[in-house]
Formats: sequence, structure tokens, C-alpha cells
Amino acid sequence: MKQYLFLTTLFVSIIFSSCEKTEKVDNFPKHEGKLVANCFFSSDSLFKFILSKSLSPIDNAPFKQLNSTKAFIKIYEDNVLFDSLTCKGGLYPSYTSTSFKKPTPNRTYRFECNYPGLGLTKGEDLLPDTAGIKKSKGYYTVINSYHSDDSIIYGQFSTNLNLDYFQNPQYMIVKIQDYSKYWQYAQDLYVDVTDLNTANASEYIASKLFIENPSGIKTLSLKWINYYGILYKNKPTSGFLITTYTCSKASYEYLKRQALQLENQDDPFSQPTPISNNIINGYGIFGGVNITHYSVIF
Repeated sequence: MKQYLFLTTLFVSIIFSSCEKTEKVDNFPKHEGKLVANCFFSSDSLFKFILSKSLSPIDNAPFKQLNSTKAFIKIYEDNVLFDSLTCKGGLYPSYTSTSFKKPTPNRTYRFECNYPGLGLTKGEDLLPDTAGIKKSKGYYTVINSYHSDDSIIYGQFSTNLNLDYFQNPQYMIVKIQDYSKYWQYAQDLYVDVTDLNTANASEYIASKLFIENPSGIKTLSLKWINYYGILYKNKPTSGFLITTYTCSKASYEYLKRQALQLENQDDPFSQPTPISNNIINGYGIFGGVNITHYSVIF
């Protein structure tokens, strides 16, 4: 009985001593809001910025995009003034080009933003070239057939696709979607896609393959499995839409961390994945990305 009373007293003491050490909200350091600037740019699109303001972790204020006609954004191409952006209002305000000039691959761009009360914010990045395909070769192997006759196979098949490139970017993201004539729109393949080229480092995250190679990505050897495929024996049937994103290092790291957050959002035991940042006196991303679409029919 004495032992039971001793343990009970000890347990209560631990609870109250722990409560006494709990931090009060007032003890947290104050967070000075900074400008959050997000802009991905490519040779096929105009510069477009989404601006917001950072909040303290304990601030429950709703997300709000900044909208001010007094804010000025200037774009420089290789240190020469290239464009100026003004605010386009509405429900989702953005800062859009006034000259309708598009950036050029292999050039460095810098932005400067003067937002009232938040000071001067800057960012700089290189726009990489698109990865032009020099040669491609693909084949498939039927794994399991649910039904077959003289003309059609329903079942599973694996697909291999080898791609050689003219330009050899160091950072690339690949997304593969099923786009056969039986679907009204492209569907993501929720299966592992691997790059068999051991010269490249790759990781499949949130339905995208992230690939990097300091010496340049010269070839891809992609393999994936279509679990519910439809194939004709005598004519092309199954189609795949392959989208490649050639990225700067800053864009690649930002998009990879974003994908990791998306993949781990329902896992309470996953490690925190902070988003990378290349903005001076602020947060966000100013990054170059070029996109190429490639269709494959089997």
C-alpha cells in the first residue's frame, strides 16, 4: 500500500512539474513579417509573381496575397533592365509583365521588389535550356493478361524507354502519364518509375522522378509498369505523355522538397522537410524551369 501511495505521489509530482515548465505564448520571440515572393519562369511564359507576407508559426491569420499599386517589381536580364511588373488585382492578385517579353534560355535573370513597409527584396536564377531529344527507343513486355484474343490484350505490361538528349541539364524532373485513346485525359501513373542509368541519381517522389547528374544528364533509361493496360496486338493503342522539366538547382531543390512534403503529409512519423529559399530579405522561390512534352505510342 505504501509503495502504491509513493508511486501515485511521484506521478502527480511529475505532471505538475512538467506543467510548470510549459512555455507561454508570450515567451516566443516576435516574428517580423517578410515578403514571400514566388515566381517560376520559362521561355514559354511571361514573368508572373505571387506576393504574400510571412506569418509567425503561432499566428492563425488566413493566407492573403498582397495587392498594392505602390509595389514595384523590376526584372533584369544579365544585369540589364528587361521588364517591369504591375499588380493585376482581383480575387487572386498577381504581378504580371507589362511588355509581354519572354525570357531566353541560358541567361541569368534577377528581380527586385520594393513593397511598402517590407523593404527591398531580391532574387536571381538561371533559365536552363530545354532538353531536346536526340534519339528514343521504347518497348514493352506483357506481364499478365486478363483476357486476350487475336486483336487485344487486357492486363499488365512493363514499359522501357531510352532517351538521348541534345542538351544535358544537371537537374531534371520527369512525369509520366497514361494517355491512351480510351481515356479522356492524361492520368498519373501511381507506380514506381525508375531510371536504370546508374550515372544519374534519381528518386521517385509524389508521382514524379527527380533526376540529377553533376556531369549532365545525357541519357535516361526509364522503366515503369502499367497495371491496367489495354494493348492491341496489331496496331498502336497505349499512349504515354512524358513531361520533362529542366530545372536550375534552386528550382529543383524547391520542387523536390515540395513533393516530399506532399508525400509525407499524412505520415506523423516522417521527418520535417523545410522548403528551400533563394530570396534575399524574404522567402520563396525565383526559379527557372523549361518544360518539354513527349508522346510515346506502343
